[in-house]
Amino acid sequence: MGFTQVGFIDIEYDNLQLLEQCHIIYINGGNPFYLLYQIKKSRTDIILRDFACRGNMIIGVSAGAVVLGPNNEIVHFFTPEMNSIKLQDFKALGLTNKIIFPHYDREDLFLNSEGKSIEDRLQEYESLHRIPT
Repeated sequence: MGFTQVGFIDIEYDNLQLLEQCHIIYINGGNPFYLLYQIKKSRTDIILRDFACRGNMIIGVSAGAVVLGPNNEIVHFFTPEMNSIKLQDFKALGLTNKIIFPHYDREDLFLNSEGKSIEDRLQEYESLHRIPT
């Protein structure tokens, strides 16, 4: 793709001004609650919104994709135990209005005591939150 330099910036510890020198930002996965918490705490949300408004590309993978959307509610619906930091405000960056549910094909990650499939629970989530299908 022609990249001559790739860097890693940890928003919890590094100088966030380095983000302003990027041409593309790639947000990795992990715990979506902790990631969203750190994005807000470090004020990276402001930098990312400005970066996107200038027409730059932001790529999110797994939890990184979730936080680019409107909120983390779908993650809480499927795996509330991941919210070990007890995050209360699930509002995410809102850089897309699409709700991303990563790992849709991994029933083993989202076991359900009632025997419902991921698809069944997604339909339940959409109905509960009045999301048009």
